[in-house]
Amino acid sequence: MKVARLLVTSAAAILLAAGCAAPEPPIDPNKKSFFVDVEFTVDRDGRTKDAKIIRTDAPKQLQQAALADVNRYRAEPSAEPTRGRRRIEYNTD
Repeated sequence: MKVARLLVTSAAAILLAAGCAAPEPPIDPNKKSFFVDVEFTVDRDGRTKDAKIIRTDAPKQLQQAALADVNRYRAEPSAEPTRGRRRIEYNTD
């Protein structure tokens, strides 16, 4: 069992080093809600930038939708850029 786990871990490391994404784990068909925690910067013009996912249990498609939503946010212009975080939740009911 330890050898198999080591081989899987090594294969994932090789894929990542080669620029290939690791395969996404299967989605539980009974799961009805997902979340994506996103961290971002609001620049002086009020636009969001540098959005990145910091924690999630959502499939890739919902992660991409969350980043697109955050990148559309607009805020009031300010003197200094600020960092922000937001949890976006999706329900499949």
